[in-house]
Amino acid sequence: MNPELKNSSANESNEPSVGFTPVPVVLFLLLGVLVYFSQLYLDKYGGGFNAKVYQPYDSWKMVQDLQPKGEGDLLFAKGKKFYSDLGCIACHQATGMGTPGQFPPLAGSEWVLAPGPNRMIRIIQNGLEGPIKIKDTDWALAMPGGLGTVLSDADFAALLTFVRGNKEWGNNASLITPEQVKAVRDQIKDRQTPWHADELLAIPDK
Repeated sequence: MNPELKNSSANESNEPSVGFTPVPVVLFLLLGVLVYFSQLYLDKYGGGFNAKVYQPYDSWKMVQDLQPKGEGDLLFAKGKKFYSDLGCIACHQATGMGTPGQFPPLAGSEWVLAPGPNRMIRIIQNGLEGPIKIKDTDWALAMPGGLGTVLSDADFAALLTFVRGNKEWGNNASLITPEQVKAVRDQIKDRQTPWHADELLAIPDK
């Protein structure tokens, strides 16, 4: 055989060629998982790609809903924070429905929704103990006093405004002003003991 032809055949067999190598399926799976979790992240933290939305808020609607729009809204927003920070939420719950057999509801309570805050201010300031009827249910309470002593008149008014005006609970009573709180506190400044329901019922509700 001609050596030149032999060398030529050998060289041709070493020439690079174009072909296709299958991509491992695992790479597609990893890519799919990455895209999935990226979407979850963007959905949770992207705020609808609105530059005005950031954590801890998830949507522009949430941000708008929390924007104070007037005096009542300012008091409500402030009171909501006190309701959580002071531990009211632990007993009366975020829903305002209380705990059956232990802590009475604030949602729909005739004591909360009275025309005025005279009785509620006294309860928060000094506490309440003994039997009381709330929403046609008998309760035996031992609510400690002193909660009001850590609040300024303005903060006290904010807390009551939140509880009385929380529409999510079905409450829609009037807002409370610091002046109303101060007036009642001045009247009871020397009292150190908790109130009883019969005492409170003898006091005008506003």
